[in-house]
Amino acid sequence: MTESRTSSPVSRETGLEQGTASSSTALLAAIRTRLFEVVIFLWSLGFGAVIILWLQWWGTPRQVRVALRLWSTGFIRVADVVLGVRYRIENLPTPGGRPAIYVANHQSYWESIALTSLIPDVNVVSKRDAMRIPVFGWGLTHAPMIAVDRDRKGSNLRRIVPQARASLREGRSILIFPEGTRVEPGNRRRYERGLKLLYASCDAPIVPIVHNAGQCWTKGFDLKRSGLIVMRFLKPIPAGRDPERTFVQLEQLINEEKDKLLR
Repeated sequence: MTESRTSSPVSRETGLEQGTASSSTALLAAIRTRLFEVVIFLWSLGFGAVIILWLQWWGTPRQVRVALRLWSTGFIRVADVVLGVRYRIENLPTPGGRPAIYVANHQSYWESIALTSLIPDVNVVSKRDAMRIPVFGWGLTHAPMIAVDRDRKGSNLRRIVPQARASLREGRSILIFPEGTRVEPGNRRRYERGLKLLYASCDAPIVPIVHNAGQCWTKGFDLKRSGLIVMRFLKPIPAGRDPERTFVQLEQLINEEKDKLLR
């Protein structure tokens, strides 16, 4: 006997409803993403003009850093309001403490911008390519931040260490992403060895940071997803410990903690 199977009206209607809901969600995400880009463009025009005027006439690096921090704060607030990309900060160190080396996992450019807002007067170890980004890149260049060339690892280390030590003496903390590039949520990448040398050469504690920004903030101009980004500051690691052992433990700690944030 041949059994005949047909879809019931209820199942067909349910499928149509699910397809319509999915299309509506995608359309809303597209509208929100494009609107966010327009608002940030307008927000950036004003700050770009301010930064250019300060640099050309009476600006100082500290003033540029203040402008950059204001721009970054506006960026994450607009993302919250327009895109529905909410965020929760856990265990943020109190301002005015000893400068430190902040070490974070890297999933998107959201956390790069957010951390320049959250950590006062921070010096970011950033790819030189990022310094070509309008407004934000200008701020990185003239703050100034520490530039890294992807293809010149040896010369990078010779420049980064003395610049980082000088920055810490001035009271400016360092922010570094030791994975070296964006790593999608759930994946891992071996840390660059320069972090070990940085810790060994600088008398400063390490503050590990983990987050799940990549679950909301997709690459480039892709549609952004509404949701909650959790950024968690972990217990500081004191200065002066064994660099090799600290490097291994830190990589393991951040990988384990960032995986816990996956929903």
